[in-house]
Amino acid sequence: MEASKTDSPHILMVSAECYPAAKVGGLADVVGSLPRYLNKGDARCAVIMPHYHNSWITQQEVVEKHYGSFHMGWEWIEYRIFYIVHEELGYDLYTIEIPGKFDRPGVYGDHHEPYYRDEIERNIAFQRCVLHWLMHWEKLPDLIHCHDHHTALIPFMMTRCPEFWRLGNTPTILTIHNAAYQGMFGWDRQYLLPEFSREASGLLDWGHVINSLACGIKCAWRVTTVSENYLHELMETSGFGLQGLFRSEHWKSRGVINGIDYDYWNPAHDHYLTMRLKKNIDKWKRDNKVSLLKELKMPTDLPLHIFIGRMVHDKGIDFLANLIYQYMIYKRDACFIILGTGDGRIEDQCRMLEHNFGPHVRSLIMYNEGVAHRLYAAADFLWMPSRTEPCGLNQMYAMRYGTIPIARATGGLLDTIEPFDGNEGDGFLFRDLEEYQGMWGIESSTRLFKMPELHSLVKGKIMAKDLSWEHSAAKYLDIYHEIIPAKTNA
Repeated sequence: MEASKTDSPHILMVSAECYPAAKVGGLADVVGSLPRYLNKGDARCAVIMPHYHNSWITQQEVVEKHYGSFHMGWEWIEYRIFYIVHEELGYDLYTIEIPGKFDRPGVYGDHHEPYYRDEIERNIAFQRCVLHWLMHWEKLPDLIHCHDHHTALIPFMMTRCPEFWRLGNTPTILTIHNAAYQGMFGWDRQYLLPEFSREASGLLDWGHVINSLACGIKCAWRVTTVSENYLHELMETSGFGLQGLFRSEHWKSRGVINGIDYDYWNPAHDHYLTMRLKKNIDKWKRDNKVSLLKELKMPTDLPLHIFIGRMVHDKGIDFLANLIYQYMIYKRDACFIILGTGDGRIEDQCRMLEHNFGPHVRSLIMYNEGVAHRLYAAADFLWMPSRTEPCGLNQMYAMRYGTIPIARATGGLLDTIEPFDGNEGDGFLFRDLEEYQGMWGIESSTRLFKMPELHSLVKGKIMAKDLSWEHSAAKYLDIYHEIIPAKTNA
């Protein structure tokens, strides 16, 4: 590690995404923020990720740290480790260049194919390169922190593959951001893995295939999910076929809610905003709202509802689009702005909303970070009708900017939103994706909007809510300290 904090535990995070280097979803935001907050406390945290050929990575100054090679099945893998020279990150960032695997701009796929056909080969090569590199370290890290199925085979390889004998007593944590993606592949491709004993095959197997995520859950010293309620759901009804495994490994599992980066998500210093927060929250929100809606030629005196996110089934945007259509047939006393990209059919559905309901609905089929920040600052309400939401970050961004969430009661949304009861609370929660429950969300939020004093109190309350990484980082540090001393006795 480049920086030195000699007495602090040395943590290496392994991830397929890390903001600002490469981002597809919330995984990148977590891995891009948590290490910085850990380093503010009692830790020395670094991140290793693939060296994608995207605009951010290719523009950085890099220093080559290591070259290595090995056989993966019948293929000869060569790799280089680069250190990214970037003082503002707040942690050391390394990338692994693997010719033929990650020398593409996309993280998981591109506009030609949503997921690259060699996804399994890429993931295994990346994980093996990480461990191959660690075998050359003079002093090993105190703990390896893996994220999602892309890195979930690392705990198995460290303890069951003789090639990595030096790493067997190093503690591991696996954080699950989304258990729906499990990295499964057939036993006919086990040749991609390092040699392991036949007795260890059961650790890899789940449902007669090799399941990367299930293997990681079995082999990691600790397992965390990105909210307490999501862990409960995984054990009970929403484990994507792994409910029994989550229950059997519950003894070593923790739910730790994500936080948000208060330096980046700061309405007083947000460089995407021309009107930044000074003292008066109501005036600041109103000024941003009027400015944005005038640009979009929308009414400025109605409640403004927004959706920001991927246009996919899990996010419930299809439900919201149908809800908006049904509502707008009868009433025009609210405005809706949708920002995002995804499923082409849902995109077309949202375009038709704008076509049919003119100035009351705008569908921005794109993702633009600056526009997202402006929407959070301008909106009155944010919709998150998610079918599944392990943690959710958008509701936290919204509350930080005084925008009240309307969400389905699932996953981390339950852990972060206190239901509004008419006087107390900070958001609106509904249980099922039923039209009448969605209509309740619109009507309830409209009533609050028409009570300016109460609306102002709720805005002030949610903006004062502590959703930063400080508490979450402290919980991770507790878990680290819980298992790091144990390695000397393992």
